[in-house]
Amino acid sequence: MLLSFSYYVKGNACVDTGAEYIHGASEENPVYCLLKKSGLLNQIPEMGEEAFYSNKGHKVDANFARYAYGAGESIIRYRGSNTGKSLGEHYAEKTQGMIDSLQEDNDKRTRMQSIFALVGKDMLIDVGASDLHRISLDSWQYYINMGDSLNIAGYDGLRRRSAFICNYCSLNDSISVKCYVYRLLLKREVSKIKWDGSFCVAPPHDELLLSAHTESPSEEKLCQYPVCIVCENGEEIVADHVIVTISLGCLKAHASSLFIPSLPTEKMEAIDKLCFGNIAKIFLEYEEAFWESDVGTISLIYEDDTPASVSTNKMQWLKNMQYFSVLRPKERLMFSKKCIGHSNIPQPKSILCTKWRSNKFIKGTYAFLTVGVDGKVMDTLAQPLVGSQHPNKDHQVLFAGEATMKTLYGTVQGALLSGHREADRLAAHYKKTVAPTSATSLDKQV
Repeated sequence: MLLSFSYYVKGNACVDTGAEYIHGASEENPVYCLLKKSGLLNQIPEMGEEAFYSNKGHKVDANFARYAYGAGESIIRYRGSNTGKSLGEHYAEKTQGMIDSLQEDNDKRTRMQSIFALVGKDMLIDVGASDLHRISLDSWQYYINMGDSLNIAGYDGLRRRSAFICNYCSLNDSISVKCYVYRLLLKREVSKIKWDGSFCVAPPHDELLLSAHTESPSEEKLCQYPVCIVCENGEEIVADHVIVTISLGCLKAHASSLFIPSLPTEKMEAIDKLCFGNIAKIFLEYEEAFWESDVGTISLIYEDDTPASVSTNKMQWLKNMQYFSVLRPKERLMFSKKCIGHSNIPQPKSILCTKWRSNKFIKGTYAFLTVGVDGKVMDTLAQPLVGSQHPNKDHQVLFAGEATMKTLYGTVQGALLSGHREADRLAAHYKKTVAPTSATSLDKQV
């Protein structure tokens, strides 16, 4: 399985338009170990302080904001086993008690509930969902904890998740150098995956030479494979096995027509039950900073928000401007001036917006569980397809990707480890058999 890192380069600057967090700074995390081995952990910048502003234009006390945010996050990170209840319902119930305890101080009560709402919005980004009430309360029932947060100078610990920002651009460069380029087939969009068949192809030239002593040249021995990959350009690639690593979003869009024969019913049901998130990043470039030098992030708090109302439907995008893409540049600038209380905010020099949902090769971000769906459906998605027509029937089509990892879905290490899992599955398979039935060595297979 290949990891794909997406980034945008302008001049000497590089920004990650895709994954940017490592969830779990420990030796148990293979991505962390890869970065450590590559020496890239030494390049992590200081995060700076986080400033909080209300939509009324004043700065919120940082100490109170940290306290409220920490309290909210301890509630929302609940790990339970109630598939019939939503995270939104649980969060609204638990936070309401803390809000009600501040009945005599209306200002503090308002700030408390609005910060709790901010915690909920941050959770939506982590999960990739648009409404807390769609997320299953037991989303993390099977999750593996890969360690505490890395203590980075300048990172005040307000975000208590086991994650830190890293430079995936450099990691991509480090990996690319070691890739066997001649094994990569580029610009080949797959249109069909045919399996449980018997697809013939002439053996490689070196095998023809070896057999020339015992067979006449006219008696070419055809190799038969159970899998055939059909590309948009008409090219066909045969294989004993194929590991499908496309995103859940692509599976949702194309699974019904991509595979011949069709996927088993339980596999299609698993794809249908799982949800695929949608997150956008917007990068604004300015000639010079207009914010305080020690500020790393600016959080906007909306005083009429409540934990029970956290969602990102169309009306809330217009009202709260959680994401800039729904407003024109002039409106976006005026809103920023109002919230931050800074009348001299300049126009951005340039703007870059990601469009993962409309990217036909991704169609979103990462998987999450909705109410009533157990994480075990990811195990079903991960199960290989077994054929019946070809002697080499086992593990004809295998599946990898973060959506197949109920213990680490939504993470880079989940995607990486799922690839390791399928490679191990094939290695174990060939330890049990004498040799591949297609008369080719495992090293020559696709």
